[in-house]
This record gives sequence, C-alpha cells and structure tokens, in this order.
Amino acid sequence: MSTITAALPRKSLHEHERKFLKLAGEGLAQEKVGGAAAMAHLLDMVASWHATRVNIEFGDYCKRWVSEGNAKSKTADRLLRNLLGLDDNPPPRRIRRAA
Repeated sequence: MSTITAALPRKSLHEHERKFLKLAGEGLAQEKVGGAAAMAHLLDMVASWHATRVNIEFGDYCKRWVSEGNAKSKTADRLLRNLLGLDDNPPPRRIRRAA
C-alpha cells in the first residue's frame, strides 16, 4: 500500500499581494458597516485560493470569487468590489481641453 499523494501546485503570495492584504485588512477594519464580514470573506478568499488546484494569480482569483457572488452580504460584496476595482460605476471620463 502506497501513501504517496499527488503534489499540489506550490502557491505563495507576491510582495505586492501581501501588502495589498495588509492594507485591505486595515481598511476593512475601519469600516463600521460590513467591514468585519468583508474581512472574513477576504480570509476565505485566501484559504480558498491556497486550496484550489488551479494555477491562478491571487488577484485574479479574488476578482473571480467576488464576481461569482461568493460574498453573501450586500455590504461586504460592495466593499470587496470597491477594494478589487470591480465597481459597477465606470471610471469618470476625462475632459478634453480645447487646444
């Protein structure tokens, strides 16, 4: 009987992803409404990303996770969409100056 298991892809966060998580956690902790739920979902995203066998960048995984509706709280969903740049509002148009 063999106890060998298939190796999972080794995943580690890049420096900018670690900084993002640190700043995101600090920012969400300041949110009075929905901040705690959004932080819990962010932690779930990190754990889920590590558990998946799919080789995908952390940032892309987070965007997919939120886009698929995994944040069950509307407020937490809004906070995470804002954090990840998935807002429904398009960026403001730039006003062209007359030459």
